Amino acid sequence: MLQVRVKPGVEKKLKSRFPWVYRKEIASYSRTPKKGETVVVRDFSGKFLGYGYINPDVNIAIRLLSFDKNVKPTPELIKKRLKKAYEYRKSLNIPSNAYRLVHSEADFLPGLIVDVYDRWVAVEFTTYGMEEYKQTVVETLIELLQPEGIYEKINEFSKKVEGLRGEEQLLYGHVPEEVVIQEYDLKFYVNIPEGQKTGMFLDQRNARYFLRTLIKGGERVLDVFCHSGGFAISAKKAGAGEVIGVDISDLALELAKKNEKLNGLEGIKWVEANAFDFLKEQHKKGEKYDIVIIDPPSFAKNKAAVPNALRGYKELLVRGLHITKPGGILAIFSCSFHITEQHLLEVLQDAAYDTRKVLRVRAKTYQDLDHPWILQIPNTLYLKGVWVEVLD
Repeated sequence: MLQVRVKPGVEKKLKSRFPWVYRKEIASYSRTPKKGETVVVRDFSGKFLGYGYINPDVNIAIRLLSFDKNVKPTPELIKKRLKKAYEYRKSLNIPSNAYRLVHSEADFLPGLIVDVYDRWVAVEFTTYGMEEYKQTVVETLIELLQPEGIYEKINEFSKKVEGLRGEEQLLYGHVPEEVVIQEYDLKFYVNIPEGQKTGMFLDQRNARYFLRTLIKGGERVLDVFCHSGGFAISAKKAGAGEVIGVDISDLALELAKKNEKLNGLEGIKWVEANAFDFLKEQHKKGEKYDIVIIDPPSFAKNKAAVPNALRGYKELLVRGLHITKPGGILAIFSCSFHITEQHLLEVLQDAAYDTRKVLRVRAKTYQDLDHPWILQIPNTLYLKGVWVEVLD
C-alpha cells in the first residue's frame, strides 16, 4: 500500500478527524502514486495517522476514510457506513418521502452523495477514489432500500477537477421521467435525470416550512431564484396573497407551474427573468413586498471567487431591501461553504447602510438534518440563511 508522509504540523488537524490532506501538505511518497488508490497517511516522523484514497492531480489530494489502524478501507467498510447513514436517517422522522441518505464527508463517505426520492435513488460520485467503490455502493443501496431504480448524476465541476470517468446513466432498474414526492402536506414533481443537482433542493425543507410560519394571511411574497417553486408554493399554501416566483430558466418555471397545479393552487405569477434585472425594475417601479426570498445558486465555487460573489450578494440585498415593506421580512441564503454566515451578516450590514435600513434578525436557518454537518469538518456546513425584519 502506498505510504504518504505529511509535512510537520499537518498531523494536528488529522488527529482532530479532519479528513482532507492538501497536495501542498504532502512531504513524500513511498513511490509514484496512482489516481484513486488506497494510501496510508503518516506524520513526518512516520507515525500512523489514517487510511484514505489519493488523487495526486487535485488540490485536495487525499481524503481519509479511516483513522483507525485496524480499520482499512474496504468494500465492507463502505457498506457499513452506508448502513449507519440509513439508520441515522430513519431516526430523524423526516416529514417527507424524499431525503438525503449520504452527505459525503458528513457520513464519512467522502465523494459520495445519495438522495432518495420515494422509491427511486439518485447518486453522485464526486471524487475519483469514491468511484472505485461504485459497485459496492449500488449493491448496498439495493439491499437497504429495495428501490425501483438508481440513477447516476454527474457533477460537471467535480468531473472536470477530479477527472471522473462516469457519465449520467441508469445504474439499476428504471427511473421515470418524473417522480412525485411528499413534503409535509405539499407535493412536488422531481425530474431526476434532468433536474438540477440530484433533482430537488431537499436541504431547504426546514426553511420552506419556516416561511409558512411567517404567513398570517394575504401577504405579498416574492421568491427570487425560485427554481421549481418550493418557497412560492409553500407561501401560497400557507395563505399568502399575491405570490411571484422569478427564475431565468424556462424549464424550472414550467416545473414550478406543474407543482402549483399538483397542489391544487392557483394564482402564482411566474416570471422568466434575470434576478438582478428584475429586482432593479421592481425598485424602479416602487414595488413593495411583505416577504422577499433570495436564494441564489452558488456564486463561489472556490475561495478566489468570494470577492465577486459578495459584490453580487450586496447588489441583490440592496435591491431586495428597497422593495421590502417596513416590518417586512427578507431572507438571504448561501449554498456555498466559501460564503460563510459571517459573510452574509457583513454584506447585510453593508446593504442596510446603503439603504438606510435597520434590520432585526428574526431567524437563521441551515441545511436540514438529513444533510448533517460535523463540527470537526466545517466544510460540511454549507447552507446558511439569514431572515431579517426591515425596521426602516
